Amino acid sequence: MAVQASQELVELAAHASRFAIATVFLLAGAAKLSERDEFARAVRNYDLLPSFAARLVARWLPAAEVGAALLLGLGVAIVPVTAFVVMLLAVFIGAVGTSLLRKKEMDCGCFGGSGAPRRMTWWVVARNALLLAMALLVLASPPVTLALWPGWAAASSGAVTKPEAVATLLTAPIAVLAAFLAQEAWRVRRLVVSLTEVPT
Repeated sequence: MAVQASQELVELAAHASRFAIATVFLLAGAAKLSERDEFARAVRNYDLLPSFAARLVARWLPAAEVGAALLLGLGVAIVPVTAFVVMLLAVFIGAVGTSLLRKKEMDCGCFGGSGAPRRMTWWVVARNALLLAMALLVLASPPVTLALWPGWAAASSGAVTKPEAVATLLTAPIAVLAAFLAQEAWRVRRLVVSLTEVPT
């Protein structure tokens, strides 16, 4: 009984992680696509790649993020897509961590450009590390319920029912969107306060 309950929790967590990662990558990729010039500038500011490689990353990464988000959300080739996401997140963590250690003051470019300041901090590393842990969970226990074509993912144990999976599909993206909007609202508030302050 306890083992079955534990398995059900793992599968629910994997479902939630799958849809949460898909939501984050869709938001990030779409923001980069809408602000290509700002994202290209952010990639160059990392100063980690030769100019031709930076151009390739700026051109293709946003589309790759959107593609991975759609495939994960639809449940197509879950294992290879999640492995790709794990690789991307590991690269993101390395790039941001290296830049922070080098004391670079810059926008991480995670969600494209923005009029409000988005200074890179260790919170960005922690956020990506959390996403990496979630992606590893999906990789270890691929959630195949509500998947169009999960590929060679192992068959579901049946612990997660369709209603539970549908509830996860609805709540995980809503939670991510709420957190994202709260973060953006806080940044915009800080920008407004800084603009309305009168120097004395």
